[in-house]
Amino acid sequence: MPSFFINHYSTSIMFIIYICFFLTSAIIDSNGLAMAQKLEPIGGKGGKQWDDGIDHDYVTKVYIRGGREGIHYIKFDYVKDGQSIDGLIHGVSGDGFTHTLEIDQSNYEHIVSVDGYYDDKTGVMQALQFKTNLKTFDLIGYPKGTSKFSLGFDGKIIIGFYGFSGRFLNSLGAYLRKTPPTKSGLVGGLYGGEYWDDGPNYDGVRKVYVTYTNYLIRSISTDYDKDGQVVTSSHGSKNGETKEFVIDYPNEYLTSVEGTYNTIPEDGVLVVRSLIFKTSKGRISPTYGFVSGTQFVLESQGNVIVGFYGRDGGGFDAIGVYFSPIITP
Repeated sequence: MPSFFINHYSTSIMFIIYICFFLTSAIIDSNGLAMAQKLEPIGGKGGKQWDDGIDHDYVTKVYIRGGREGIHYIKFDYVKDGQSIDGLIHGVSGDGFTHTLEIDQSNYEHIVSVDGYYDDKTGVMQALQFKTNLKTFDLIGYPKGTSKFSLGFDGKIIIGFYGFSGRFLNSLGAYLRKTPPTKSGLVGGLYGGEYWDDGPNYDGVRKVYVTYTNYLIRSISTDYDKDGQVVTSSHGSKNGETKEFVIDYPNEYLTSVEGTYNTIPEDGVLVVRSLIFKTSKGRISPTYGFVSGTQFVLESQGNVIVGFYGRDGGGFDAIGVYFSPIITP
C-alpha cells in the first residue's frame, strides 16, 4: 500500500484511517481512464470554493501572501504543452509578507507534497510548507496553536490545486498524477546503426550487461524491473568480453551513465568507446571499453534511470536514457 501523507494531529486514530481511505478520488476521462487523483481540501471551514483544475502539466510558481492573522492569499502558475498559464489569486491581499517559490522545470523539479497549519477556531490557514522531489522550501507563516496536516501521495506529483478562501485562505486540496519520465539527449554517433528504444515504462534497473573490446562498446543488455518481474532487453553485437553490473533494486537505483565517444581509426565511424555506471548508494562500476574522445554524463538531480534508447550497428553507436523522479521520504 502506498504511503498517504495526511496526518491530522488533533484527531483520533480512527479519523486518520477515515481520511486515508475516503478523502481521495479519481478524475476519469471519457474513455474511462484516470486523468488525475483528487485529494479533498484540508484546513478550516469557511470561504468560497475555487478550482484551478487539472489541465496542467506542472506547477511552476507559488505566490503566498500572509501575516500574523494567517495566509491572506495563494496563487499558482502552471505550464501546459510548453505554454505558461498565469493563475488566479485565491483570497485577499493584506498587510504582511509575500513569498514566491519557483519550481525548476529545467531540472525536472515537481511539487510532491504540501504541509500546512490551520486554526480550528478561525478556520484560517496559518502556515504552509512546500516540498519538491529536489528540496523542501522554508515554512511560510506562523504555526501558532494550530492543527497540522500534510497533503500528498507517495510516487505522484501535484499538477493543480483547489480549495476555499474568502478574506483569507481557508483550505487547500490538490490534483495529482503519476510522476512522468523525461528523456535525455542521445550522445555518440547520431546517424550510424539502427535506432532502438526500450521506453520509460519500467520501475527500475536491476542489472546491466556490457560487451566491449579494447576499442569500443559492442552492446548493452538490461534487466529491468516491471511490477516485480524481470524484463530483459538487448542491443548490439555480442562479439567481445561481457561484464555485468548489478543494482540492488529496489534498495538501490541506477542514477548515472558516463562515458566517452569517438571515431574508430579504421573506418572513421563515431561510436561509444567507454561506459561507467553509478548508483544511488554511491557505487561506481568499472570502466568498460576504452576511454577515448568526448566525455559525456547522463544524469539528473533527484531522478533515477528507468530506461535506455540508442543506436547500434557493428559497434554501439549512441546511447540515451529515461529519467524518473524519485520521491524521498
